[in-house]
Amino acid sequence: MRILLFLCLLASGFSVAAQTAVLSGKVTDPQNEAVPYATVLLKNSTFSTLTGEDGNFSITEIQPGEYTLIISSPGFETSIRKVVLNPGETKVVDIILQEELKTLGEVVITTNRRIETLDEVPSSVSVLSTREIENLSLTSNNIADLMNEVPGLALSTSQTSNTGQTLRGRKMLVLIDGIPQSTPLRDGSRDINTIDPNVIERIEIIKGSTAIYGNGADGGIINYITKKPKASEKLQSTTELSSGISLVDTDHTLSSKFSQTFSGQVGRLGYVANGSFQQTDLFRDANGEILSPSYGLGETDQYNLFGKLNYQLNSDNAVEFMYNYFSSNQDTEYITQDGVYGERPAIGVIGEVRGVDQGTRYNHNGQVTYDSYDLIGNTDLNLNLYFQDFQTVYSFSPFFFNAETGYEGGQSAIESSKKGARINFKTPYSFGNDISGDLLYGMDILNDVTSQSLVDGRVWVPEVDMTNFAPYAQLKTLYKDFVLKAGIRVENINIDIPDYTTIYILPYGGTPQGNVDVEGGELKYDATTFNVGLRYNRWTYFKPFVSFSQSFSIADLGRTLRSATENTVSKISSEAVIANNYEAGFNSYFGNTSISGAYFISTSDLGATYKEVNGIFQIARQPEKVYGFELALDTRITDALTFGSSLSYTEGKLDSKGDGSYDKWMNGDRIPPLKTVTYLNYSIYDKFDIRLSHLYSGNRKRFDPKDNGSYTYAQGPVNDFNLFNLTANYKMTENTRFGLGVENLFNKDYYLPISQWDARADNYIKGNGARLNVSLRVDL
Repeated sequence: MRILLFLCLLASGFSVAAQTAVLSGKVTDPQNEAVPYATVLLKNSTFSTLTGEDGNFSITEIQPGEYTLIISSPGFETSIRKVVLNPGETKVVDIILQEELKTLGEVVITTNRRIETLDEVPSSVSVLSTREIENLSLTSNNIADLMNEVPGLALSTSQTSNTGQTLRGRKMLVLIDGIPQSTPLRDGSRDINTIDPNVIERIEIIKGSTAIYGNGADGGIINYITKKPKASEKLQSTTELSSGISLVDTDHTLSSKFSQTFSGQVGRLGYVANGSFQQTDLFRDANGEILSPSYGLGETDQYNLFGKLNYQLNSDNAVEFMYNYFSSNQDTEYITQDGVYGERPAIGVIGEVRGVDQGTRYNHNGQVTYDSYDLIGNTDLNLNLYFQDFQTVYSFSPFFFNAETGYEGGQSAIESSKKGARINFKTPYSFGNDISGDLLYGMDILNDVTSQSLVDGRVWVPEVDMTNFAPYAQLKTLYKDFVLKAGIRVENINIDIPDYTTIYILPYGGTPQGNVDVEGGELKYDATTFNVGLRYNRWTYFKPFVSFSQSFSIADLGRTLRSATENTVSKISSEAVIANNYEAGFNSYFGNTSISGAYFISTSDLGATYKEVNGIFQIARQPEKVYGFELALDTRITDALTFGSSLSYTEGKLDSKGDGSYDKWMNGDRIPPLKTVTYLNYSIYDKFDIRLSHLYSGNRKRFDPKDNGSYTYAQGPVNDFNLFNLTANYKMTENTRFGLGVENLFNKDYYLPISQWDARADNYIKGNGARLNVSLRVDL
């Protein structure tokens, strides 16, 4: 029956092809310079595209009728036009976008799975556009580094691990086109670096606790939106070559990358495909010392293959297929020489590398999406089926020493397999002329199977099988200048755990532990989460909002299971965390100046902070309170010169006594130090631009040392540092662009925040010294 329906829709689409219309044109700025990558959207239809490098766009095979054409691009005012298309007509509409610092036309998809402007979102959102991603990639190809300037997000570790890179002091849920990358059942902290930046159109960061995508978004959501097909030509080609080298000591530090993209539109079929390969050599600190290879980004081979197809069945129905493969593995001859915490860094030295190569062996993501407008009356349908298969291997460790069986250590690997379905309906409504809105409702279904075993076959965390059914509803109401949102989500989670025996281990300096027989069983979680928000948009100079939202998460069940001391799962403390996020903020626009700010408080009766007991990590289930604020300013000083700055402050406390006193500071793996970012950008239209940025990471010294002078895990003092980065782009010809970036411009000698709060000799690692990166891009 489904196949028959599909064929009928396909046949009906072909039967009217001869009567369709074509809409094309060019988008420029007031100086008649092309605006590349602008979003061109026909409202209430499935037709949308991006302008090419030359600003041109073309949408073919449109059903005749009256449409609302919406053209938007970051840094420009949104243009809205009515267009009437007649049968067989080819209409040319040229658009001039007026420049501004507002980003009201920028769309946000992940907040509640609908396309809307930022003015319709009563919460804090940051968006990195295509151009910003390309610019930031000139100093680093590591996605975690690209987001260092995002307010509220902790600094990157500059490693494969993103441990401690929290969002507003809590874990976030990382997505690729809505597909979960995080492994909350056994958090391996490898979810941020799971895709190549070359295939990302934009990155959306939704801040604050949210349950809209299910388990694990206590701090918010990071969604990588992959590139869409360009409808301006049948074939477009983009070739990119880049290379980087240390400016301190060039020996064995050359890195290179090749990326090839093809995209276009053939009739109703749009496509985009990309293949990229990157190879890095050694990284060095400001003194020329080789950085420790442990979870390092040096000496890695990274592959990424990406493809997306969309087919317009007719003006109201479309289907899209997406697949992405990512792999990054380290091949090194260096081992870590431990440092002395507080005195000298851990570095890389030539030695015998034990075990197999560490890194992400594979990360497969795929999905099929079906969109139908006006399916029943005015109700729209969005159906999404997806999967993810992921494996990452960690470095060799004597932690897994077992003299009885001859194991001198071992390497663990996390494997996760997800399959899911989302069915969403959107029904608009109105009452009179003043009240309108829509109701978004549907069901999410997810199966997540995650385990952690050693490469040699020993089981550390058994195969945990989770099934989640979650119906939800989100209401949006527009009344004059007010935007009201409210929603509910009902979680129904079943987790099956098999019988297993905890692994025998010898923790660092501890006593042997393990060999405990644990009887498996079933865990059930039922929870209802809510959200409500209100925004007022009457005044351009002050647009305030307030919101309350909740999230639902299981606090790293795998970490609890692998150190279980009870003989049945029913006795394991594994109650879920409900986080409550309260937020008040505003956006203000004064001519060429924009200012935004937000204050937030996030509370939870149960915590997810780790504590170390005899070398074993356990979860401290104590009430938590995280709070802070963010401020950002952007201003256009002249037509060519732009200045911006942001400040992020987050703090957190634990209620160790359960009496509401919140008497203990939260650890550094959750709470980052104060962060400020300042930039100055000079741009001559689309011909040349240069950007200097300054990042300041502050002090955070909340804990006293132990009697022997050492610090407990995640309680080491963090000292401040300043970093400067420089990027420049020059358009050599109409189709060729040269880019240059210098990371750590003034060769600052500093320790990474994770190296300082971690307080361990083997992870006391410095940041990169000055490093030069160059790129060449050719568009045909």
